[in-house]
Amino acid sequence: MPDLLKLVTADWSLNVWSRDVELARKQLASTLAARKASQELTRIRLQPSIYKTCIPIPCISEHELHLGEPVFFENRSYEFEFSFADDVDTAEIRHRLSSVCDAFRFTGSSLRGTLNTGNDIGWLRLGLHYRRAGVWQDAAIAVEVLPTKMVMADDLQQINTAIDQSYPLWRFALAQKTDVELAESRQPFERFPLLWLAQFSSLREALLKEVRYICNAPHNRLQETVRSVRAERLHGRIRPRLEERVAEAVKNGELHRRFQTTSRRLSVDTAENRFIRMVLEHCSRSLARFSASAQRHNSAPDQERISSAFFSELAQWQQQISQQLAHPLFGEVGEFDGMARESLVLHQRAGYAGVYRVWQQLKLYLDLFGHNASVSVKPISELYEVWCLLEICRQLQELGFIEQESSKALLREKNTEKELIDGMGASFVFNRTDGIKLRLAHEPIFKKPGSKYDRIYSWNAIQKPDIVLEATFTNGESIIWIFDAKYRVEIDKKTDKDIAPDDALNQMHRYRDALIHLGEPIDGIAPKSRPVVGAYVLYPGWHTDQNDPATNPYHAAIEAVGIGAFPALPGQANQWLATFLLDHLGSKPSSIEYRIEAPDEHLARDSVRIAPSGLQLRRSAELVLVAKTGGSRTSEYLEGFRNGTARWYHIPAETLEKQQIPATVIADLSHCAIAAKTTDGKTAIRYMFDIRSVRQVNRAEISAEQAGTTKAAGTGKYWLFELGAAHGQPDFIELDKARKFNFWIIERPQLSSAKEWDTAPSRYDYLQQN
Repeated sequence: MPDLLKLVTADWSLNVWSRDVELARKQLASTLAARKASQELTRIRLQPSIYKTCIPIPCISEHELHLGEPVFFENRSYEFEFSFADDVDTAEIRHRLSSVCDAFRFTGSSLRGTLNTGNDIGWLRLGLHYRRAGVWQDAAIAVEVLPTKMVMADDLQQINTAIDQSYPLWRFALAQKTDVELAESRQPFERFPLLWLAQFSSLREALLKEVRYICNAPHNRLQETVRSVRAERLHGRIRPRLEERVAEAVKNGELHRRFQTTSRRLSVDTAENRFIRMVLEHCSRSLARFSASAQRHNSAPDQERISSAFFSELAQWQQQISQQLAHPLFGEVGEFDGMARESLVLHQRAGYAGVYRVWQQLKLYLDLFGHNASVSVKPISELYEVWCLLEICRQLQELGFIEQESSKALLREKNTEKELIDGMGASFVFNRTDGIKLRLAHEPIFKKPGSKYDRIYSWNAIQKPDIVLEATFTNGESIIWIFDAKYRVEIDKKTDKDIAPDDALNQMHRYRDALIHLGEPIDGIAPKSRPVVGAYVLYPGWHTDQNDPATNPYHAAIEAVGIGAFPALPGQANQWLATFLLDHLGSKPSSIEYRIEAPDEHLARDSVRIAPSGLQLRRSAELVLVAKTGGSRTSEYLEGFRNGTARWYHIPAETLEKQQIPATVIADLSHCAIAAKTTDGKTAIRYMFDIRSVRQVNRAEISAEQAGTTKAAGTGKYWLFELGAAHGQPDFIELDKARKFNFWIIERPQLSSAKEWDTAPSRYDYLQQN
């Protein structure tokens, strides 16, 4: 394949090659078409800007060239080859990252290297340092790396805005492959060294130029000087009164006497020059502090990634300022102690006005970023991960959850960067009026047993999922969902739709299987359970119609095994994810009541009840089915429930399905309490029966003895309960007020406290359509 880019300058030429980029171009075009966005100009910038020819780039301006079509994309490898004139004997690339510098090697008359853009988007700036005919020279080229899964102008801006609101300054990094140009901002951020350095680097040359002008033509002012001298050292014109005192002293022989005299001379020790000295000293101290912080940042074994060229550049900047401070002018200038009033010199005089303007921009750097100020930001994969966390926060708040703790507490400054404090202990905490409490954690660390952490451990390896959502219900039970943000998209060859990568889905199985909860010890043994009921990938896929959850490519997998994926993009409703949270955490049908008050529904889902072969999962609580006998039953059948000898009970499967009771709940039942008419005509529960087995059968398979009726068997499915031992109830439960057939599910300890059908406590009642 031919070179993607050829560029020829006076001293060197550049060839850029990559394997077929048409796939990336098509993916970007598809993304732009789906969002109804237009392709912005793809640009290249040169410094210096003296070039001969550029193919296939038409020349637009002195410093910026526009490409006919995009060339540089994320997650692609590019080969760069700089070819120099014969009299160039060495050359090197200068970049903040040592890995970028080390990727290039000078051989013969060429400087070659291969770079993978990875998840870094924005401007890739390569500084070129070469020696020609014994003289070192510098040049630079900057190319714009584009994303293919998002729209640079819209999606990335929305991600940055959302992150800046909750995590101010976190997205800025000391050194990455690319950087972004900073737009004007009115948000009241704190002072931050990285942003100050970005602004200083763009203003440094202008500052030094203005200071050199001041040193050549400094501002001065006539200043009075009062001295005490002897009579013989007086010269020039003397005031009459002083002349009289001198004459009197000579007459009296007081030759040792001193006299005060006032003189006026030009002095550079003015408030304006003291201000210039203060600006230079402030910049020098700030550079020194930043360099020390960067050295500390780079001293950790896993952070040794900043190139020596970056530190050399900082040292060079400090040396240039020190050279200016060493000028004799500043040796005659004192310390700056403020201005008594506004100075026209600082506002209008050449040199001084320039320094004053630079100083104001450095002070207000967050408001005055412009075209030339740029700073590295964290990779888009990290930005997308944190945005997904904030998107879930937003959707939880729409469900009525109120944040109890400020998210800004999760941020701390470490050397030159901001970092998030990870873990469940520093998570978002939400409450809602129905008593459900949520904790939303970013990258909590689950370690091996022995390091106490909420009794959840990973036996073989440390697990660090991106997002963990834990819901604690009013009865004290809690369940966990995991969301893992992946800034990757694949295309389904059959449907041509965006899907999540297979390896990301496989990782969800790993998380759910690896995390184990240890319960309170029983006889010295802590019971183990898996607290994660579902794990889901969040990926930047584009799906236009998300109104029906069933159209999600992963809907069947989510329902069957609790593993799947949801597309999530900034500026979109992300309805499939919102519907999932709504379904699991409940909607708000009124201003008072919410739908879900216990984890029963979640733990009753088929996807949670997948047990190893030969085993069966069931709820730990002893659940009792409370129901009534049907009409027209034989006396022997009814007497069995009155005296505790009943052995069978059946109920139409359709009845339970209408009330949305799933089969997993039927399997959880351990006891049965059936109300039958007493001899005095009342309907009461006298016994509770153990359930030996329960199975679904056709109505024709139930015998007359099991059914308690001689009527002809109907059709349809029925649940048939085989009853065991009977447990007498000390207080009969009378159900005379119930006018229709009904049932409820109750915990065994609560059965004895139930007196009336309508007021009895019930489990799974929110599923029933009474």
